[in-house]
Amino acid sequence: MVLLKHLLITASLLCLSTQTFAQDKTQPVLSLYCEDDKPLQFYDDNKKLTGLTVEVVQEIQRRIGNTDRIQVVPWSRGIDKLNTVPNSFLFTMARTPDREHLYQWIGPILSIEYGLYVRADSKIQIHKLEDAKKIGLIGVYRDDIRDQTLTKLGFTNLDRAGSVASSFKKLMIGRIAAYADAKKGVPITASLAGYKATDVKLAYDLFKTPLYIAVSKSTDPVIVAQWNTTLDDMKKDKTFLKLLKKYNEE
Repeated sequence: MVLLKHLLITASLLCLSTQTFAQDKTQPVLSLYCEDDKPLQFYDDNKKLTGLTVEVVQEIQRRIGNTDRIQVVPWSRGIDKLNTVPNSFLFTMARTPDREHLYQWIGPILSIEYGLYVRADSKIQIHKLEDAKKIGLIGVYRDDIRDQTLTKLGFTNLDRAGSVASSFKKLMIGRIAAYADAKKGVPITASLAGYKATDVKLAYDLFKTPLYIAVSKSTDPVIVAQWNTTLDDMKKDKTFLKLLKKYNEE
């Protein structure tokens, strides 16, 4: 009788182990992409990937037991993966009406304000959006929300670059008349370009938009819901607030 009981317990444990293994195997591998965009995601002095959104994503991963690697890629490549590959995540992305039904969303993480900047010694004045269409070339980050929004608004004078720092350099040497940047991003952009934030000035307020983690449309909505619920939990227990304060975004 004792032997039979022992065999039954062993069989039950083996069955449970098999079920657990099967459940783990059914969890899809998530492709997590981001661009190098300080202070949201960037490499620190020790070449470690960090930043506000990176730490938010890593904390969500820790809480749900996900260990998939975050990959740093150019924005255009991240968009391509998001559009074509299931279980792809890309951060941090502005959630706009045009994008609303293209992806699933986790967030919001924070909001960001954009503006048009000119050289500090520039005589250019922009009183309304239509004025900006007549000032000469405007530098924008290719395929970014700035590029997409201004294109939709009918701008035909956009100079598309592979980085915001590249646009900053073009502005300073006179190749473009203005460039679009996040207000909080100007000091970082200036530093990357080898200049100072005081070398430019705000000429016109563009728009404010919320930032999210975008998820490919074909990803299981249950996964997206799990991430959103976990993010909500982080906001309730103040973990999210601590990260905002750490990066001066509260």
